Amino acid sequence: MSRSGIDADFGLWVKDARALAKTHSSINFTDRETLRRTLVELHKLFLSSPGSVKKAYRAMADKRIVIQEKVCEKAISEGHVLWSLPGEEPEDIAALLGGLIRAIDATLGQYRSHWPSDSTRWLVDDLGWYVIPRDGPSRSRAAAQGQPYEKRGMLFHRMIPKKINGYSVEIFSSRSRHMSKHEAESWRVGACLFGAIELRPDIFEARGEKRFVILDAQCATAASVVNTQIENALNEQCVALVWPELTVPPALLKRLRTLLSDRDVEDARSPPEVVVAGSWHENIDGRTVNRSRIFDGYGVERFAYDKIEPYADGDWGREDIVPGTRVCVLATEAALIGFAICLDFCDVNSNPFTELDIDLILVPSMGNDRTIEGHRNTAAAVEVRFGTRTFVVQHNLSTDFEDGRLGVVIPMPKRPGNASTKDLGQNAIWKAYGWPKNA
Repeated sequence: MSRSGIDADFGLWVKDARALAKTHSSINFTDRETLRRTLVELHKLFLSSPGSVKKAYRAMADKRIVIQEKVCEKAISEGHVLWSLPGEEPEDIAALLGGLIRAIDATLGQYRSHWPSDSTRWLVDDLGWYVIPRDGPSRSRAAAQGQPYEKRGMLFHRMIPKKINGYSVEIFSSRSRHMSKHEAESWRVGACLFGAIELRPDIFEARGEKRFVILDAQCATAASVVNTQIENALNEQCVALVWPELTVPPALLKRLRTLLSDRDVEDARSPPEVVVAGSWHENIDGRTVNRSRIFDGYGVERFAYDKIEPYADGDWGREDIVPGTRVCVLATEAALIGFAICLDFCDVNSNPFTELDIDLILVPSMGNDRTIEGHRNTAAAVEVRFGTRTFVVQHNLSTDFEDGRLGVVIPMPKRPGNASTKDLGQNAIWKAYGWPKNA
């Protein structure tokens, strides 16, 4: 693009910004709904800003944003949202919008009184964004110079779009007890693997190509292994558990739920907040989906997530599933948690999860060394943009490593790109991982 083209785009954005400022000048009462809507409008404006503004924001010392925030707070406290662009210098624009967004974010945060059971309470529907208040560990991201807007633009709320790349985003609101008691650094998440598993696929021709579904997964010790894993999770006070993709057929799923729900009433150990029961090929109204069922620690199903990207290879062909159409986020006071299945989280250039400002994503997977490399690349991308941590539990179909590994785990690292596939192997059916600060 020519310099004149860039200048023209900048000029169009400035025109839009000034029109929005004029609209905001008519506000004379800053109640909760007005602040929420205004915050979304400014958020969208900043996301659409020229690259020069975003780069200026990243390079800016946070104290400069804080100074501008204090300037804006006075007008907001008096019921007004009054602002105007200070010329067309990217650095000045970044400081103004950064401070204004922070001021509205903080003021809106003061309205928080209870946790709603219906997530639509957070939705500004016509603008297409959820405005979700954050507390406790989820609000602990430290703002610092060098961070992009996505990481430090707001301290008291997260913005989640209603749609990403055509996928609807559904927020499930839930109170959290176990996770909210502690800082994230004390959280432990359990990776549950099995020994030898024999998958029994049905391979057939359909629509001019080879396709498959999994009919059964044979593992002689699966029942006793699940017993051990859940008992270990309770003893180690895990906040979440994850089994791999396509390793939890219906009979084992039923056993898992029973173990969670039928605990002795006098058992004082805290159950996990989130249980990701791997996934399975399920027939729903005559159509096959690769479905992951998400439970609480008592075996009550929170929701189900369907894989959105089918697997394919030269041996079995294409995974014969109906792809899912929604992205699911569990919103608790302590964390925003997302869910994906294997290939959903492999291609960093083509998946909706790189657009989600969440704290943690849990991924059951099945594959090989190349698969985990794709997961690691995507994990690095979401950490750089939002600070999101990733926990992947993968059953190995094959591996080049001869170290007895049953699978591989990406254990919520701060810098996923620093971890090698060699170091991610897990040799045991169970291991609990902590939330590393800098690894």
